[in-house]
Amino acid sequence: RNARRVLVLTGAGISTSCGIPDFRSRDGVYSMLEGYRLSDPQDLFSIHYFRRNTKPFYDFARKLWPGTHKPAPTHFFIRALEEQGILHRNYTQNIDTLETVAGIRQVLQCHGSFATATCTRCSYRCSAILIKEDIMNRRVPFC
Repeated sequence: RNARRVLVLTGAGISTSCGIPDFRSRDGVYSMLEGYRLSDPQDLFSIHYFRRNTKPFYDFARKLWPGTHKPAPTHFFIRALEEQGILHRNYTQNIDTLETVAGIRQVLQCHGSFATATCTRCSYRCSAILIKEDIMNRRVPFC
């Protein structure tokens, strides 16, 4: 109650109540990958695997695309800490951008996010909204 600065660390648990699966639970992301015949579920995020087969990643991206889920009460609690001037920073492992959707400005997305996209060939970076149509239609976007 007397804290002047609060540091918040968040991960998958904050977003599961929003309908976003975690990775390792029985119904998590990794359990959904059986049909792709990945040697390791983490291949979903491997650039080497992505260069050989983009389908698993883009199927995953469609399900988590910003705007398909709404923030949880916990996201708004963190925003309230920020509004009170005591949130130092929210470090999150999540890529779903729900912290930003909730209005949290002092957030650092440790694993990146769906907010931007970067070309794997030329490193061109753009707002993810520019490639949304391609992602939703399971097409590889090109710059």
